[in-house]
Parts: sequence; C-alpha cells; structure tokens
Amino acid sequence: MRKYGLVIIAGICLAVLVFGHLHWKNTSQAAGVEAREAAAKVKEKEIEEREALIESLKPENNKQQSLIDYLHYKSLTQDRVIVSLLGSNGTSGTGASKTSNSWAGRLEKSLRADRDDLETLSFINHGHEEYSTEDLIKGKKIEAVIQDDPDLIIFENSLINNHYQSLSLEQTKKDLESIMTKLQKELPNAKILIISPSPVANGKTENSLGLNYLDYIHASEQVINTNKWTYMNSKEGIEKKLKEKNMRLADILTNDNIHPNDQGHYIWFEVMKEYFKLK
Repeated sequence: MRKYGLVIIAGICLAVLVFGHLHWKNTSQAAGVEAREAAAKVKEKEIEEREALIESLKPENNKQQSLIDYLHYKSLTQDRVIVSLLGSNGTSGTGASKTSNSWAGRLEKSLRADRDDLETLSFINHGHEEYSTEDLIKGKKIEAVIQDDPDLIIFENSLINNHYQSLSLEQTKKDLESIMTKLQKELPNAKILIISPSPVANGKTENSLGLNYLDYIHASEQVINTNKWTYMNSKEGIEKKLKEKNMRLADILTNDNIHPNDQGHYIWFEVMKEYFKLK
C-alpha cells in the first residue's frame, strides 16, 4: 500500500508540474499578446500625434508661419531639409575666429537643438568675400544655390561691397530683381529671406558716386517693399541689440571697422534666431 501511495503522490506531483507549466506557458503567451497589443496602441498613438502635428504645421494652414515651424514641417514630411545661404562677407563668416562662431554657424546649431526633428537640417554656405551683387550673378552663384534645391534661402544682399565698388543704385536694384526673379522661377517652392548686411562704422562715408552705405540699403528696400519680398533689416536689428546691451558698435567690429567680430556675429545670430521664431 505504501508503494502505491508513493506512486499516487508522484503522479499528483507530476500532474501539478505539467499543469503548472501549461498555466505558466498560457500566462506568458497572454502577457506577450497584451504587451504586443499595448506596444501597437502606443505606436498607433505616436502615428496619430505625428499626423496631427504635421497637419497643424502645414504652411497652407499657417499663412503667418514662423520659419522654424516651416522647417519643422519640412523635416516631418521629407528626408532632407536644406537651407542655402547666399551673400558676401557677412555670410561667409568674415571676422569670426572660426566658422562655428559666425552667425550662420551658430544659427544652424541652434535650429538643430531647438527641435529634435531638425537634426538632419543642413546649411550650404554660398557666402563669398568681397562679392557684390554683380559678382554673385557673374560668378554663377545663383545657379549654385538652385543646384542645392533648398527649402529655404537666406540671401544677404551684398550692399557693403556694392558701396565699396561704387556700383550705381540702378545697377544694385537691377541685380536684386534679377537674382530674386531667377530664384523664384527655378525654386518656386522654396522660401526666400532677404537680409541686409550688418552695420559698419563709416556708414555715412561716400564713395566715388557720392553715395553712402545707407543709400544702398534704402534703395534696396524700395525694391523689396514694392515686390513684397520677405525681408529682415540685420543692420537695424543689431543696432537695437547694441542699445539694449549698452554697447558700442566699435565693440563688435574687427579692426577694419567693417566686419563683425565673434561678439558681433553672436549678436547677429541673436537677431536671426528671434526672427526665425516670429509668426
């Protein structure tokens, strides 16, 4: 009897083990199904939130959209986001101790850090030292920008060099219209922001035509306003910042009294960054 008792007990133990294993297996499978369903719901929610964000950022739904929101929308709907820079010394970074200290270098880094989806953003710099608007056209730099197929163009109007080279105001206006007409024709979907160069110490000094730097800015602004092009006056923005910080123009210029130093480029970057967030 004792022997049979041990056999029965062993059988019961085996049955418990088998049942326990099956129960554990079923429980694990159920837990796995629940985990997959939960993950699927999270993924579905993420997709819904992404689609809602894209819808909210659509340019056609935001007529007064900020540039950073525009770039964010582009980053969510395409593989690459390109900003092409066109201009002269200010764009190339003249006066900055290194490229990363220029306003362009700082702006690119700041935009990437501002939105996670802008990590793939890339700047292509077509800034050329001592280039006037005429030089940009003759040097086929407009074609180089078109080749980039950018989403945004930041065009620093080369007025300091136009003034220095004594180009006429008529030629300056004609060049500006020629550059913009070509960019708008070849890149109809790209946004274009025209910016003025930075302030210089001798802004009222006249060239061989009897014209000063401000004459070139005002003449260009007439064309810009007539055509309703998007424009930011970097000169005025930087001067406003200097007043707020109780600083002199001489503090932010290199020894040539024309090009911004590292501090000047930083203030220029601050002006640009604020503009990019404006509605």
